[in-house]
Amino acid sequence: AQAVAAAVGCPGESLHQSISCKRVLMMAIPTESATMPKVFEQQSLGFGAEAYNTPDGVCQQLELPQRPIVAAPGGQDDRLLGTASLGAVGGVERTTGTPLPAVAQALQASAAAARATASQGAAQTLQAPIRTMPVSLPGRQFHPRPAGTVTAGTYTATPSHEQQTGSLAAETPLLSQTGVRQQGGALPPNEVVVRYKRSWSIQEALDQHSTLCRQKEILSKIGANRVRVRRSQLQFAQLEVEDALERARRCTPQEAADAAKTQALAARVRRATQDLALSARLRRVDETVVRQDLQTAEEEIEKSRLEMKVMKQAIDDKSLTVATDEPNPVLPPFGEGREYLYCTNCRVGGHGQRFCEYLLKRPEWRVYPYQKWFEDEHHKWYHCPLGKRLVDFADESHFSRIAMYIKGRIWLEDKTKMWHLVPHLMPDTYVIEDLKWRDGREPPPDEECGVYPWFVKEADRNWGTSVAVCQKASQCMSLAKPGALYVVQQHIKDPLCMDDGRKCHIKFYVLLCGMEDAVTWKLYTFKDGYLSISPNKWSPDDLAKDTQVTIIRTERITGWSHWPRVYPKCKAGVAEVIRRGVGQGKLEGRPGKRQFEILSSDFIVDKNDNVWLFEFNMSPVLKDPQDSPLVHDGDMITAALEIVVPRENGTGPGDWDFVGEFIGQRPALDKKPATAMAVRESGAQADGSAAAPDPGQIPEQATVPAA
Repeated sequence: AQAVAAAVGCPGESLHQSISCKRVLMMAIPTESATMPKVFEQQSLGFGAEAYNTPDGVCQQLELPQRPIVAAPGGQDDRLLGTASLGAVGGVERTTGTPLPAVAQALQASAAAARATASQGAAQTLQAPIRTMPVSLPGRQFHPRPAGTVTAGTYTATPSHEQQTGSLAAETPLLSQTGVRQQGGALPPNEVVVRYKRSWSIQEALDQHSTLCRQKEILSKIGANRVRVRRSQLQFAQLEVEDALERARRCTPQEAADAAKTQALAARVRRATQDLALSARLRRVDETVVRQDLQTAEEEIEKSRLEMKVMKQAIDDKSLTVATDEPNPVLPPFGEGREYLYCTNCRVGGHGQRFCEYLLKRPEWRVYPYQKWFEDEHHKWYHCPLGKRLVDFADESHFSRIAMYIKGRIWLEDKTKMWHLVPHLMPDTYVIEDLKWRDGREPPPDEECGVYPWFVKEADRNWGTSVAVCQKASQCMSLAKPGALYVVQQHIKDPLCMDDGRKCHIKFYVLLCGMEDAVTWKLYTFKDGYLSISPNKWSPDDLAKDTQVTIIRTERITGWSHWPRVYPKCKAGVAEVIRRGVGQGKLEGRPGKRQFEILSSDFIVDKNDNVWLFEFNMSPVLKDPQDSPLVHDGDMITAALEIVVPRENGTGPGDWDFVGEFIGQRPALDKKPATAMAVRESGAQADGSAAAPDPGQIPEQATVPAA
């Protein structure tokens, strides 16, 4: 107080008695800063010198040491995240230039957002007047310059509030000026931003554990700073109340007789007590929040710690054997004499990770980590279970006791092959290959085709992304491109539409299982399904794609009045497809392994209740409860896995309807592949598991890393 009084040029006692003295002292905490700006520097979040005006227009500077507002000193808090005190640039570590882990970048982004929030809150705080009561000096009076009014020109003095109402000015309490009432005091958020997420490899687990531990350290420091700030605010609020009460006790009878002065004094006391209650409440709330966040962070760390422990136990399990290239391996019965079963997400794509997540809901299933397998000529890495072990389920068929891709699935996925398999179930289908009609078979002349539109669709693509619509058959060839393969079909006659005239088609789900004996197949169909409905009323003359092509699942089919009559016909049509595929040897078994696939078939119905098959969709759209709580396929997936991997006290087949059992041909024994690339090529060409978005696209060359 004496130092500030000397700088202003007034007695220390007079300055100390003023409530504004505490504001000055709060800001006048020395730091390393040597130079002082003459006005507020909001960009640096620091307090500089305050400019005061005298009645004669002479501006005097009150020099105060700068007090920067920083969340934490130095850059050591963020070092392991690859960032200095202001954060890394673009997710790159400043010292080494290496990219940060994704979880570390997420935490870093949250820290940057917290700094931005703190900067914005501090800037808003600095815009409030620091002082509203003038300092009493002998012979002259100073008035604080309001924040945000500094200009290049001169500043004229204004009468103070005290000059208007006397010595009992209704001063705004300090906590209101410093933003306690707005956004909790404009403090940066303190929350857990990185949550535990299942890891599929050892390195992922280690990185995640390190990040979660570092997050707790940072949260503990941020929390300690928040609590310290709240306690300081509470202490200042207590001083505000003491000063207000002391001023009230010094009130003279003459002052009390003045209604305006009495109201101003009462308002000051009221505001001070309100801010005291608010600061006390904010302190309690922040202390509780900090404890809860630290507890949550510790819980996330414990999940990661348990995951690494379980992963180590899986690696040490001696019951797992190395996968061999034998075409007819001799394997023990599935799960016999073992306490745990293991699944590996080899990052192939499709529904592999989804099936792993559902299997891991069972207590007997554990994660087995993956490793790099080989790299192809396009520098794409393929993965396999650690140590190339044969696990119970993996999306890489060669290393899995249960394969999630049917061998020979191309006969169901390729629309041109489907036509040769069951031509009587599909509309007349024509094929354009490299701008020529295959086998010379082309549609009839336009005058014989009627008024229904024609569809030209690429044979190897789904989801309606490559469908073109034209009015006449003679226009189809003009829509084709050189070197491409297309399927051409005319719209069925008299389609069965919704009651309001909109076109619809059926999404019919199928579960096909091949058993370990390589000859037995079991077929199931799901009693529920979906209708894909056009947004527009259907007309054969409307060639708009939204009108003619239905893609998105719109609603459940159980409420459709025609479904009880149509379901048996759809089931019979799928059964005929599988019967022919198995009987002709198109669908092949895997000796010693179980295989399954959930797929969907698209049917459209005419007004005579005839069902027409258009295509099978391998790896169809499936939604999980956490992603789509209202409409999802969780029950269907759970019940399907109960059929594929039955267990005691399971939930059973659910709405899956057993259609029949089919006996096929025993597959011929293949020669042993020589390389890892050959192993994957042989499996991928048969089941299409090379990549989920485009199964069957196999790299031509690859390099296999050392074991």
